[in-house]
Amino acid sequence: MKLMFRNARHYNEEGSQVYNDADILEKIMKDKRRELGPPPEDDDLMSPKLKIRKNSIALKKSKYLTPLQQKLHELYEAVKNYTDKRGRRLSTIFLRLPSRSELPDYYIAIKKPVDMEKIKSHMLANKYQDVDALVEDLVLMFNNACTYNEPESLIYRDALVLHRVLLETRRELEGGEDSHVPDVPRLIQELIRSLFVSVLGHQDDEGRCYSDSLAEIPAADPANPDKLQLNFEIIRSNVDKGCYKRLDVFQDHMFEVLEKARRLNRTDSEIFEDAVELQQFFIRIRDELCKNGEILMSPALSYTSKHLHSDVEKEKKDKLPREFEEDKVKREEEKQAEKREDTVGGAWSSSTQRTYSQDCSFKDSKYHVGDYVYVEPADKWDQTLSVKKQDVRLTKEQESRLPSHWLKSKGAHKTMADALWRLRDLMLRDTLNICQMHNL
Repeated sequence: MKLMFRNARHYNEEGSQVYNDADILEKIMKDKRRELGPPPEDDDLMSPKLKIRKNSIALKKSKYLTPLQQKLHELYEAVKNYTDKRGRRLSTIFLRLPSRSELPDYYIAIKKPVDMEKIKSHMLANKYQDVDALVEDLVLMFNNACTYNEPESLIYRDALVLHRVLLETRRELEGGEDSHVPDVPRLIQELIRSLFVSVLGHQDDEGRCYSDSLAEIPAADPANPDKLQLNFEIIRSNVDKGCYKRLDVFQDHMFEVLEKARRLNRTDSEIFEDAVELQQFFIRIRDELCKNGEILMSPALSYTSKHLHSDVEKEKKDKLPREFEEDKVKREEEKQAEKREDTVGGAWSSSTQRTYSQDCSFKDSKYHVGDYVYVEPADKWDQTLSVKKQDVRLTKEQESRLPSHWLKSKGAHKTMADALWRLRDLMLRDTLNICQMHNL
């Protein structure tokens, strides 16, 4: 039951319905368990023969646990039991691999699948002759997770964090062993691996990895295509292959990616700020791992946070005037676009007004829209007008100025002349009605 609740919290965001339901159900289960009283001892439920056998095994294990086995056990348990700030156990997803039927493409992409249960079985079978062998399998498991999953996925980040926990625990376990000459090349590679994992797993207060925004940084430098192609994926591959023998070379490659991210983006962008934060974090962790030169002396230590601050300020000083001009040009373009829209709107309004500026003539007099006229009452008022329907002639320009609902395609009139003549009838009829009502 506990595993089920942990899985629900592991695969769902904090605050989601599933996450909250898992907390509620687990609390109910614990309350019910307290009501039922303490659980019976396992010894009370098994047969006497099994009880004797279990006790003998436990005694044998505690009696014959070698220093190597003890160290392997502590290293394994440190990775398995690690929890984050929310109490989530990160190793849960790594305990058992999905079956081939559940995830067939995983076994196509991953050539050497391994999980923590398999590693535990190797430990019990005494297949690990030294700590390096156990570390190699655990690192393989984390690399498989990073290879198959996307960098922004939760399991990818958990793999990086557990990888760092593994390296830190191993360093603590071997800290007191001064009786043998240290393997310097191996220690340098482990230091580089731990530094790389720490930087890629660096998160803000909300759990966002700063390296996520830099995932799309191109490997090739647009300003210098002939330069060595570098991004975090290429560097990770080099770290896994043990290509870095010197800390300063590794640092140059990391800084090249971070500086390229700053060059290609504005100073007020998230990528620029994340790149600065990651470089500051890199320097801090590097100095902690090297203990400011007490453990490892390297030319890489000569570049400090002060140098970074100076470089960033200089870069901002160079880029800010250009960004200011870009913003100014952008604002001007937006204003011009607004003016064009206003001009188009004004032209449309003028065109609409001109639609109603038609003049008409009657008995050698010219009348305009809005003029007041007197129409003499008559029994056959429509015959008093000298203008005839066939005399109505419109040019294409005049037709284009007529309201759209007068068009023959929109109404029942066959021609524009028919539409105008109908309008003329309606206007005269309404005028006569008004005159008759008021005895004008």
